[in-house]
Order: sequence, then structure tokens, then C-alpha cells
Amino acid sequence: MIDSGATGTTGSPLPSWLMNLLGFGLLIALVLVYFFYQMQGINESLRQNVLEHSRMVAAIIEENLANAELALTTVDRMVATFLGDKTEFIAYLDGIDPLQPEELTALARETGLLGITLVRPDNSRISGPENWFPEPFTCNDGAGSIRYRGNEILFLRNFKNKGALSCILTGLDGSAIAKLRKKSSLEALLASLSSLPGIHSVQRLTDPETGPASSVQLTIEQGRAVARSSFSTPSGTIVVSLNAHRFLKRRDRLRQQFFFFAGLLFILGVFFSWLLYRFQQNNLNQVRTFEKALAREHEAAVLGRTTATIAHEIRNPLNAINMGLQRLRLESANLDRDQEELISAMSEAVKRTSGIVSELQRYTRPLEPADDTVHLDRQLKEILALYGPQIKEQHIDLRIEAPESVILQGDRDLINELLENLIKNAVEAQPDGGYIRVQLTKEEKMVLLRMENSGFLLDHDQSGRIGEPYFTTKTRGTGLGLALSRRIARAHDGDMEIFPNHEQQTLTVLVRIPEKTGK
Repeated sequence: MIDSGATGTTGSPLPSWLMNLLGFGLLIALVLVYFFYQMQGINESLRQNVLEHSRMVAAIIEENLANAELALTTVDRMVATFLGDKTEFIAYLDGIDPLQPEELTALARETGLLGITLVRPDNSRISGPENWFPEPFTCNDGAGSIRYRGNEILFLRNFKNKGALSCILTGLDGSAIAKLRKKSSLEALLASLSSLPGIHSVQRLTDPETGPASSVQLTIEQGRAVARSSFSTPSGTIVVSLNAHRFLKRRDRLRQQFFFFAGLLFILGVFFSWLLYRFQQNNLNQVRTFEKALAREHEAAVLGRTTATIAHEIRNPLNAINMGLQRLRLESANLDRDQEELISAMSEAVKRTSGIVSELQRYTRPLEPADDTVHLDRQLKEILALYGPQIKEQHIDLRIEAPESVILQGDRDLINELLENLIKNAVEAQPDGGYIRVQLTKEEKMVLLRMENSGFLLDHDQSGRIGEPYFTTKTRGTGLGLALSRRIARAHDGDMEIFPNHEQQTLTVLVRIPEKTGK
């Protein structure tokens, strides 16, 4: 026997449609592995990219800070030298003739200074312009160096209480130098780097962050996805945040492609597995139908041989009995009435038994329809005419719908036998009256004979066996009439269907036969 899920090869562990589905599942698993491999590659690419950019930014910051510090130191030295020369010249002039406030004011204006303050050994002070530097100071406050106050550069020269001066304080407009220092500051550099394309922000932390220097974190800053990394430098911990929008977009696109491809594989797998399953089921049904047909043919062959044997073994005794009964009738003139009735009953029994054997032989032998022109409408009306007296006697209402000239190619005798079996079955089912509806039509090169009759009293279990050989509810029936009619229809490339209606107690028989059977 063939298993219901098998592919046609006996002993297959799994049906091929399921193996096909598992194959598509394996493809989806491989796509999933490839997806994770690609995601790992993208993540590693992002990490390397962020680390390289972070190292580059850190190097740029250190290099710029070193250059800025060198430039500012040089500027401070130049300013110190310039103001130192100015104070030496002022001290020289004061040594010739002590300078007065108005002279200091004029001198400051001529030399480009903001102001000049002289401190005498007795702590007396002379300034020009007056109150240009109102804050208190001593000669020891950062003597010999410059310091910045807003946009002013102050230089204090200490003469260590020698001569007529203790110290000289001069001031210079340093707005340009202040702008240079601001542009060279770390904050300005970080802001400039943060404005570059692809860089979200660059920050300097006074407290170094914990964690490995090669770590990269994906975070959300100001509503945007950024990749964050930190490096320790001499200037502190530098935190670089790069825009990760393109990375996330690429990752989302890869994820969409994966789900689309996996979904497509899943749909194709289910669809082709379903097709394969349907093909296998159809193939299996065909094999089962072939096996049933083969079994029926085998059964028919065995039954035919058995029937031939039985007919041979029964007909001879039946003929002998029949001949003996006839001789008794002819040679025995002194038979009484009871003996005559007994001989008649025995003759009838022999005749009925011979008819059963003939019908059984008729059913079991192969049917080879002849190629005749059959006027189905005429034959139908002729048979109904033969059963007309019985139909009238049983008060059966007969209605016929048959157009003229319903012609098909087939065996006239077999078609006649089919019609007679159906009409006989319908008449015998209604001994107490009823109705018979006969409809003959054509449909798409097919001849359809529909016969409906009342008087159907079988239950559901018995109605399922209608048309089976040897099934009958009649006292003296063989159950071969409808079965033989179905064989005749199939022998003409047609078929016969039976539709019982338990609620209305009716039985409908539908016969389909092509106009040209091809026999």
C-alpha cells in the first residue's frame, strides 16, 4: 500500500512536500546567518570608522593646541620685550627729569600705551592718564611679566627700590591678541571640529571616562543617532560623537531586505510545497483509483470465471430438472390439481434460477459496445410504452420531457437494457402509486438522462449502497440492475450518478453519455 503522504517511493521517511518545505526553511536559516554576518560586518565597520576618526580628531586637537601654545608664548615674549623697552625708555626719561602726569599722558599717547604709572620709593604714584588703572597693586605683583585684564595687557617692571623709581606699570591695548588667544583656545578648536561634516560633537572631559579606549557606543543626542567614542590625551579625555544616520539607514535597509527575502522564500516555500502536496494527493488519488479499478477488474475476472463455472455446473442440472418436469406433464395424465401446481411451481423456480444465472453472466462478462446510431428519444418512449399498462395499473403519474432527435453513437441493445433497468426499478419501487419524471437533454456534446421517482424508503446507511452489485431490497431481486446500468454507461465513456432524497422520499438517477463514445 502507498502511504497518504508518500511521494510514490515506498519507505520514504518524509513526504517530499514536507522535505521541500524544510529545504526552504533551511534557505531562510542560511539567509538569517548571512544577515547576522552582514550586521556584524557593518557594526565592525562602524567601530573602526569611529575609532579612526576619533584618533584623527584627538591628534588634530593635540597638534593645534601645541601650535597655539607655541604661538601665544611667542606673542607674549614679543609683547614683554616691547613693553620692557618702553619702560626702560620711560625710566631713562624720568631719570633725566622727573615726569609729570601730563607728560606721562602725552608719552602714553605717543607710544601707543593705554597708560603709565610710576611708583616712587616713598610709595607715591604718578599716573597718566589719571586713574587709567584704578585697582590697587604693589611692585611685587608679578614684576617683570605681563598679564591680561580683559582686552588690556599689563606689564609691571620692578626696579628693586634703586634710584628714583620702585616700579613702572604700563598698559597696552590687547584686543587683537585676545581674539587670537580666543581663537587658539581649546573650546574654539572643539567648536570648529564639531561643525565639520559627519561630526556631531567633540567634547573635553576633565575626568577621564572609564572603559576601553576602543569601545563605541550608539546613543541618541539631541534627537539624532550618534556613535560615541572617547580617548585619553594630555589635555584630558576627548569624547568624539560621529553622526550614525547613514549607518542606521544602511542597517535598516539590510534588515528590510532580509525580511523581504525571507518572507518571499517563506511564501514560495509554502506555495510550492502546497503545489507539490496537491500533485502528490492527485497522484495518490489516481493510484488509488487505478488500484480500485484494478481490484474491480480482478474481482470481475474472478467473478466471471466463478460465474462461468457456476453457470456450467448449475445449468445442466436445471435443464435436466426442466426436461423432467416437462416429461411428467406430458406422460402423466392422472396428476391431480395439487401435483399440477407443484410441477408449475418447480418449473417457475427453475426458470427464475436460470434467469438469475443468465443475469449474473450478463453482469460479469466484458462489455464491448457496438457502434450504432441510437435514437435515444425513440427507445425511451418505446420502453415506457411497454411498461404503460403496469404504470397505469399502479396509478403512477408519468411525465416525459424529451426533445426530438436525441441521437448518440453506441450499442443499441446495451442502451436499451440501461433504459429498461432504470424504468423497471422506478416502477417496482412504487407498487402503491407515485410519480416518475423523465427528462432528456443535451449539454456540451453530452446526452443527459434524468429520472426521478417517489417511493424511496431506505435509511441513510442503506442508501449509500444503492448501485452496488448484489444489493437489493426486493424479495426476488439480484441487485444487479443499477450496477449493470452503471457499467453500460461507463462502457460508453459516460457515467451514472444516484441522488437519494430522504426528506422527500425520492430517488434521482442521472446518466451522462457523450454523443460520440469513441468506441
